[in-house]
Amino acid sequence: MPNTRSMTSAPALDDQPIFEMLDWLSFKPSSDDLARGLVTDYLRKYGASKVRFALLAEDDSLHHIGSYGFDQSYQGKIETSAEWRNRQDSVKEVIWNDDYIGWNPDKTIIGAAIRECGSSKGSVVIFFDEPVTDHDTVLELATKFVRLIGFYLCNTYSHITKAKVASQQSRAVTRGDFSPRQLQILQGMVEGKTNHDLATDLGYSVSTIRHETMRIFHLFGVSDRREAARAAIESSILNSN
Repeated sequence: MPNTRSMTSAPALDDQPIFEMLDWLSFKPSSDDLARGLVTDYLRKYGASKVRFALLAEDDSLHHIGSYGFDQSYQGKIETSAEWRNRQDSVKEVIWNDDYIGWNPDKTIIGAAIRECGSSKGSVVIFFDEPVTDHDTVLELATKFVRLIGFYLCNTYSHITKAKVASQQSRAVTRGDFSPRQLQILQGMVEGKTNHDLATDLGYSVSTIRHETMRIFHLFGVSDRREAARAAIESSILNSN
């Protein structure tokens, strides 16, 4: 039986790799170079083998902007809101059902939401060849990297994260644009429930409710709960079959 601990366990952390990456970002690497460096320069010794970055546009479409270790099928791919939300995989569950960053159940994938101004703007997904033994330590290090990477990507690709997409502006939002969970949250907004109320009623964390609330705002093109509730009522989305 092979000895895997040397690859999957982690030594004590220091902040030198973080300072190195911060300096590297000043040279404005491409998203693919950044993905490759994250794996080969910083996380390979913990068993990391693949990573991919994606950003959310204002219409909730998912733009795949960089990767390492994958084929070219995702490079430059854009998934509509319905497409990526309807995928049933552990990666989506890690990113969108939990809080800011976390492992999948078998400790082989770290999924992290890229955040800007408190709302989710995309994801970093890191894959490991084997279950990671010292997963708390590796997660701590990955969290620091993701924060730097997220800030860099949101600024470099602000045309994706901040610009309204023409197709969103030219058509009305329909029930099909929302996930079942978002429809539950939207119903709660109409009923005047708070994020804490919804977290208790639906069994999710407050952070998850907050992230989904921001996505609802983006879909409607509004800035607060009252406007979202009014838009839901006026569009009859909650009354649709």
